[in-house]
Parts: sequence; C-alpha cells; structure tokens
Amino acid sequence: MDASLETDYGALEQCDSDSSDKSIEMTKPELTIVSTGNCAAIQFGYGNILLGEKQPNIKNLEIRTIVPLQRKISERHISVINMTGLHENELNLDSANHVIGQLVNENEIHAFIFVVRLGQLTDADKMGLEWLQRVFGDKVLQFVMILFTYEREEECDTIKDDMKKNSVLEQLLEKCGGRYHTCNKTMNNQSEMRELMKKIDHLFNENKQQHYTVEIYNTTIKQGEELKNITCQSGGQKVYDPEGWDLW
Repeated sequence: MDASLETDYGALEQCDSDSSDKSIEMTKPELTIVSTGNCAAIQFGYGNILLGEKQPNIKNLEIRTIVPLQRKISERHISVINMTGLHENELNLDSANHVIGQLVNENEIHAFIFVVRLGQLTDADKMGLEWLQRVFGDKVLQFVMILFTYEREEECDTIKDDMKKNSVLEQLLEKCGGRYHTCNKTMNNQSEMRELMKKIDHLFNENKQQHYTVEIYNTTIKQGEELKNITCQSGGQKVYDPEGWDLW
C-alpha cells in the first residue's frame, strides 16, 4: 500500500482542566473505552473532553492504525479508542478486522459507547449497532452503553416519552440492557463526563469487573469464519445463523 495513504484514525492527546499534566502519556489508563456510532451526533473540537478534535477523513482509505486517545477526565486517566463512524466508511474488511484485532489484543476494554443523536434515530444508527455486534460478537452488548447527545437541554426532558413512543429506540435500549447517558453534543460539560465515568464504573461492576478481551474477539472471528465456510459449502445459499446478526 502507498505510504501516503497510511492514516492514524485517532491521535495521542489530552484535554481537561489539568491538561498541563504531561505525565498522562506515561500513566496506565484506569478505563479503556471504545467510542462508536454516529459522527453527526458529535461536535468535535478542542473543548470536547471525551474525543477532542475531529480525526482525519478516512473514507475509502485502508486503515493501518487506530491510535487510542489518551484523556484525563475527573483526575482519571482514560484511553479512548475512537471508532465513531467507522461502520459508515468503505473499508477493506480484512484490513479493518486486522486493526481491530490488534487493538483488542493490546487493550482490555471496559465499555463500548454507542453515540446517537437524541430524538433522531436513523437507519445508519441501526446498522451501526448491527455492525458492532457482527464485528465484536453478541457478548459485546453486555459492555455497551448508549450515549444520547443533545443541542438544547430541554431535549432531555422528552427522552422517556420518546422511548415509549418509538419501538425501535426501545429495542435499541433493551439490547444494551437499558443503559444510557445523555450529554451535550459538544461533550464539554465536566459534570456530564464525570457522570458518564461513574456509569461506566457501574457497568464494569455489573460485569463482575470483567473486560471485553481478545479471547472473546477471537471466538467471534472463529464463528464468523465457520459460518462463511458453511455458506460457501451450501452453494452461497443463505444459512440460518444461530447467533442471529439481524437486529431489526
């Protein structure tokens, strides 16, 4: 591959009230989080505590590396693997699997944050969660928390009504154990980010302090290869998948 197309999807950086603390890069993260979902639900920028500046456009480029973001939130060192919008890009699947496999091998993941715009659930959002489950396996759902973003605070008052009226949204939350958090799409509110960290801690304890590990990922890859082989042997006809990738 041409070296000019080599892209780092993510960057080493930090952003908090204590951003002058240069020791963050040398400190083992207390939490490792994967961010996925809809880029349009996020306003990237220096003030974005969780994700920082928007990363380079990787559409139609083969990903070679995804570098975890090193952040400091509420005196805690957080490693964020930013895969937001990755499922929307036209990427070589084998290459993506290789990079994701390497990340999982090098990081024990506490939680997956799936970002959705509050009140604007789209087909792309549905596909995004389906992609997450297909790539990381069914067990990933026990580590997922939905992060609804808003522009105006009054939007948060309607979320419970939205859940009652929208069966798809209700199903989305049900698959993720009813776990969700709301924050401004700028992600610049310290108290909202502190509360998010508390909810991730609670999720970690709910999972009996188990991480998403490379063993879980390798099992998923093996199952996918076995299903592909069965499909090929059946002459390309659709075969019943006991794991059930279709979410909707």
